[in-house]
Amino acid sequence: MCTSSLYLPTRAVLAMIGAVSLIFISSCGEQSASSQGSAANGTTLAKGSEVNALPRSGKLVSALAPPKAIFGMIWVNTSENREYIFDGAEWIPHDRSADDFYKSKQLQAKSSSKTTALVEADVCVDGDPYCTPTGAHGKHGSFDCRVCHKVGGRLAFDRNGPAYKTGYPAPVFDASTKSCSNVACHTVPPGTFSYYFPGGDGEPVLTTVSYGGGVPRVTPSWYATGAIGCSACHDNPPKNGSSGSNSWHSGFHGGQGPTGAYNQCQLCHPDASSPGNGAGDTITSFTLHVNGTVNVQAVFKSSCFGCH
Repeated sequence: MCTSSLYLPTRAVLAMIGAVSLIFISSCGEQSASSQGSAANGTTLAKGSEVNALPRSGKLVSALAPPKAIFGMIWVNTSENREYIFDGAEWIPHDRSADDFYKSKQLQAKSSSKTTALVEADVCVDGDPYCTPTGAHGKHGSFDCRVCHKVGGRLAFDRNGPAYKTGYPAPVFDASTKSCSNVACHTVPPGTFSYYFPGGDGEPVLTTVSYGGGVPRVTPSWYATGAIGCSACHDNPPKNGSSGSNSWHSGFHGGQGPTGAYNQCQLCHPDASSPGNGAGDTITSFTLHVNGTVNVQAVFKSSCFGCH
């Protein structure tokens, strides 16, 4: 009795050490998950005049994520001693774990799509210009409307849709040639896009290039000729011939040819895709495609970080 009681303080100390050890081990095991979670906090994409307030050097060192960011900005998270890069939508690890980061997101999205029921936002309202271009509902995009609906009556453009624009002639459809004309959204108006890219010293520098302003394709004809790709409506890709800074639209981005993965639209644009030849032919998000902004959200590969 007396002998065992002498060991009670020792046992208490050992118990405390064990508890502390468990806490330490647990925190080590959760490091990866917590770092990715905190990387997404509080940052929104800088737009318009907000870009002018960004620093010329896009490598920021702080414990908290910057409130505003644009594509290519780098954040050194001092609370984790880890580096992140902004992919156009969120902070992702600026290291070899980037590949696993995106794979994890894809798996989560697949799992979520199997369990999430339709919501009101998924309903395609008749006449809504932000439905899929064919008017099809979600996964039925490959079927002709006649499979489920009686199709007839007069064809009309939605006056609140993107085909109409103040100061432009009204859009019309020629039933004989199966061709539209004066479609206001079939062009890319001139604008600028800002991003960060490493300069001569390897540090990311704020860069701005011009885009758009090419010859409008206000009179495309796709019904009679079949699928003809994005160039029916605007330049494909929308290059700017004067800036000379469009390596990502050159067809040889990342040291690959036009059929390489680094030269497909979907690598950087969540609203378009290509069949594997570097020429876009599909709008994957009509809402994004007509929102008046350049939608750049790269799916970075770890091999991209030799340049980015």
